[in-house]
Amino acid sequence: MDDLTSSFPIINNRYQIHSTIASGGMAVIYLAQDLLLERSVAMKILRRDFSDNQEFQNRFRAEARASARLSHPNIVTTYDFGYDADRLYIVFELVQGKDLKSILAEQAPLPMAQALDYLRQAGRGLGYAHENGIVHCDVKTQNMLVSDLGILKITDFGIARAMDSISRDERSDVVWGSPYYLSPEQARGLPPSPATDVYSLGVIAYEMFAGKLPFDAEDSIELARKHREDSPIPPKELNPEISEDLNAFILKALSKKPEERFSDGNIFVKALNSIGITRNRPAESIKERLHEGKAVNKNQKAAAALPVKQKPKVSRKYDWRTILLSFLALIVAGGLIPFWIYVLFSLNK
Repeated sequence: MDDLTSSFPIINNRYQIHSTIASGGMAVIYLAQDLLLERSVAMKILRRDFSDNQEFQNRFRAEARASARLSHPNIVTTYDFGYDADRLYIVFELVQGKDLKSILAEQAPLPMAQALDYLRQAGRGLGYAHENGIVHCDVKTQNMLVSDLGILKITDFGIARAMDSISRDERSDVVWGSPYYLSPEQARGLPPSPATDVYSLGVIAYEMFAGKLPFDAEDSIELARKHREDSPIPPKELNPEISEDLNAFILKALSKKPEERFSDGNIFVKALNSIGITRNRPAESIKERLHEGKAVNKNQKAAAALPVKQKPKVSRKYDWRTILLSFLALIVAGGLIPFWIYVLFSLNK
């Protein structure tokens, strides 16, 4: 029995279980109270069925180690990890809000500004993980929690991989990840990279802006084939409000080859910030700008090319002839003054 809420047990003499938040195939997440620090937390406890399975124990420990290495506003913080009553557990910060999947179920496509905000936050969180050598490998809307204040936080690093443990030659017969957000290389059993997370983020971008997932099928095998082989309908055909720039950006993130996508979360965000969002913006040189991950500010270049207007110069030339004649007249007039004074006094005698 995995329901621990009926008796409200205390785990490891510290965490008192209150209610169930979510239930997955591998673990159950509970709302708990940290009795030591007197705060509410989220507590993920490995299901009893997997508690004796060494493989699942290792994965659970790997999740704890991976998430504990990361401290970022857009990643759920890991507080504690432990083992009690034959059960492994991880303690996380409690995010008051909804997951992105629930938000999209209420309204899709999302308003442009809201979708862009979520996408930037997710990209920054993943970019930080990539900087620290972690590939999430299971990026999806269910693993993105949005707080009541609008802060998006990435969670569930259960199948995350450390980059230094990934070999280019490795192959796997087991496909890990969520079928709707699976990258082509994951569907082939090939090793992941930061570009793997970028593809999944591209699926989320498509879902937020177009209002639906790029691929759908009745079973996971067909979904995996579509991710490997099919091209998605351009999102602009589903939502005319999407600009040419944004349409090209999303399709680049969904490229089949990892090397043709944005290389990591940070480059993804830089490219997103550089493109035109409104549909009326000219779409020239979109591919070139996205390839570099930087925008070409044509207005600034054009302004630099225009000639600078010079202020008209004030003429400093002087008419020396006129000045000389005026000066002589002044001398003559000054010399006659004593003569007229003499005449005036003579007449009054």
